[in-house]
This record gives sequence, structure tokens and C-alpha cells, in this order.
Amino acid sequence: MQRKIKVVWICHFSNESIRKKLPLSKLILFNFFKRIFRKSTFNYSDYAPWVNNLIIEFKKMDNIELHIIAPHGGLKTKIFEFDSDGISYHFYQRDYPFPLDVITDIFLKKHKQKFSRNRKIVRNLVSIINPDIINLIGSENPTYSASALDIDDIPIYLSVQTVYTNPNRMSLSGELDKTRWNIEYKLHKKILYYGCTGRMHRDLVLNNNPDAIILKHTFAIEKPAIKKVLKEFDFAFFAQKVSAKKGIEDSIRALAIVKKYNENVSLNVIGELISGYGELIKNLIKELDLEQNIIFTDYFPIHAEMHQQVQKSKIALLPIKLDVISGTVIEAALLEIPIVTYKTTGTPYLNREKECVLISEIGDINGLANNMIKLLNDEEYAKQLAINAKEFASKTFDNATSAKKLVEDYIAILNHYHNGTTIPEKLLFDLNEFPQYK
Repeated sequence: MQRKIKVVWICHFSNESIRKKLPLSKLILFNFFKRIFRKSTFNYSDYAPWVNNLIIEFKKMDNIELHIIAPHGGLKTKIFEFDSDGISYHFYQRDYPFPLDVITDIFLKKHKQKFSRNRKIVRNLVSIINPDIINLIGSENPTYSASALDIDDIPIYLSVQTVYTNPNRMSLSGELDKTRWNIEYKLHKKILYYGCTGRMHRDLVLNNNPDAIILKHTFAIEKPAIKKVLKEFDFAFFAQKVSAKKGIEDSIRALAIVKKYNENVSLNVIGELISGYGELIKNLIKELDLEQNIIFTDYFPIHAEMHQQVQKSKIALLPIKLDVISGTVIEAALLEIPIVTYKTTGTPYLNREKECVLISEIGDINGLANNMIKLLNDEEYAKQLAINAKEFASKTFDNATSAKKLVEDYIAILNHYHNGTTIPEKLLFDLNEFPQYK
């Protein structure tokens, strides 16, 4: 019998079933002191659904021994480990224990930015597990990704969620964290193997590391349940955190143009409004006289509940700026909701067979508004776009296929790492499939 490949995922994620197994704090005192020092409070919710969905597929694998190492906020113990459905979970405290976390957050920020405590925990866990290969899922969050800097003599495959070291980050998102930038850059210099979903990420990785070997990678997508609900809003904008890089300001400005033609047009903004930035958004809404047109809904702890809310809108307004193809765009397609978005290095891919989404150039507010009006005024056209998008997304983003391909990547990387065997061309990133869209 062939030995199973021992794989470690280093990542972060949360879902309801996992939280039921973890010893979690109620966060009462923690958030009390956070509010005193005007820090963002922490609440439990689902995140990184692509990891959750990939886990579902890997439970079916009989040739993989999977260990998942991940931080989790609010964990009462330093480390909590358990096995479930053939997978070994190793969770550790995301931050220092309360109240030390609040103290270090305020007075020892530079010390925390080294992530030395988390790195030591992960390093020790990896040493005990002794995996054949490590899959680092995302390099932009140093809370867990920095630990890969300490790992040698084990091949590391980086599944690229986004590339933080994007020269356009400041202009498109309005924020830049030097610590995150520097750690990701070091990771890109160190790691040889990458999985990329689109051309922009592939090009940015090669800019940091010209020797990088890039494989085609597709994340497992949340398959939302479609329910018949009453349409309450014209548009839905949704994201875990409402931010400039997701296009919320452009969405608001475009809505102001649409309002000139439809006084009662409505937009449901679904997601967490970050303290400070939320005030900026609300001031913009007031300035553009849209207070009666925009309704806020806080982000749902359970991802499926967010999908139900999105379905209350006729059209998804998702002018993303830094993603290749945002998971929210694919989820809207699977919900069979027509989509208005921006032209990234990935969104034109959705229209490669049929017209599936309406696209305008990044920053073209008038173009965004025109596409919004186009769908509002032609329900049959909007319906056909939604059907096309769902058909394409269902065929292209199949989770079982994505998981099988990932295992093939592991095998090819191990053969290359140990024996110098050439990685099969069918696994590599294909520039013909993902051209540069002009």
C-alpha cells in the first residue's frame, strides 16, 4: 500500500462547526478594554471560506494525511488540537493572552510585529508533524505566514490569495502596512513554488522572485444555496470588510449618478465598517444626498446567512480593484445575480465564452453607473447575464477538480524538489489561458 503524503496547511480560517469544538473566550473583558483604548473589537465569524470548502474535498482523499495549523482569535489555551473526519487540526492563540494582548498592542507594537511567539509555535508543530510538504495559503497575513520564514528543508507551496507587495496598492486601496509588505517580500524571495489564479498575481510574484515556479491554482469556492426571497434592494455591495480596495467609494459615487435617473434607487452595503473609515463613508453618503438610498447591513457571522441577504438585491455591485477575480464575484454568479464590476487582470476571463458580467475600467465612475442603469432598465438582459455567469462559474470553479489538481501539484513539487523531475506542463500557469487584457 502506497504511503500517504503528509501535508501541512499553514493558513487561517473559521467556521461554525470548528468554533463549536474550540475553547473560546466570550470576549467580554477583551472587547471592553479594546473600546476603552479605541481599538477595533473582535467578534467571531466565518472567514476564508475557500479553506473551509477545500477541507470538505480533502476529507474524501485517501492518499493524503492532512494537518492544518492555524491561529484563531479568542482561543483560551495556547494550543488546541483535535482530529475530525481524518484531518488533524492544530489551532493556536492568534494573539498574546488577554490582557497582555491589549498591553502589547498599545505599548509594544514593534515587538508584536516580529510575530516571534506565533512563529515559535508553528515551528515546533511542524517539527513534531514532520510533513512531506507545506502548503502556505496566503502570504499577506503575517500573523501566520511569517512562520514560513523559519522553515527549511521542507518544500513550501504558496497558494497566492493576493499579493500585498503590489506597487499600485496605495493608489488603489489607500493603505499600506510596511510590516506586511516586508514579510511578504521575504517570503517571495524564499519560496520557490506558487499557485496563482490569475495573471496579475503571477506577474507580481515573478517581479519579486524571477526564479519562482508558477502553477495554475483555483481556490475552492463557496457553493451558496439559492432561496426565493423578496427583492428589497436594487443593488448589493458585499465584503467581509468594507474598504476602498473593494470599491465602496466608487459604488457610492456611481449610485449618485444613477439617482439622477431613478430617485428611489437603493443599495444594500453588507459587511463590517471599520472604525474611522466608516465615518468617511457616511460623510460621503451625506455629501451626495444618498442617506435614504443606502442601507447598511453588518457582516454575518455565518457565511450562508450573508448569501441570503445578498439575494434580496436585484444586482451585485462589486467594483473590485486589487483582486484578480474576487470570491464575491464568483459567489454572486453562483447565486444567479447579474454583476457589475471593474476590469482587473482577471474579470475579463469571465466573459471569454459568453457575456457574463458588465465591466468598466477601474475608476470610471460614469462607466460603472451606465452599466448599473443598463441592468436596471433591461430585466431580460440582466437575467440572461446572470444565467450565463452561473453556467460559466459552475463549470470553471469546480471544487472537486480544484482539490484533485492541488494534490497533483503536491506530487509534482515533491518529485521536482527531491529528484529534479520536470513539473508537467499541464500543471503550470498558462499565459495563453490568462493573457494580459488591454
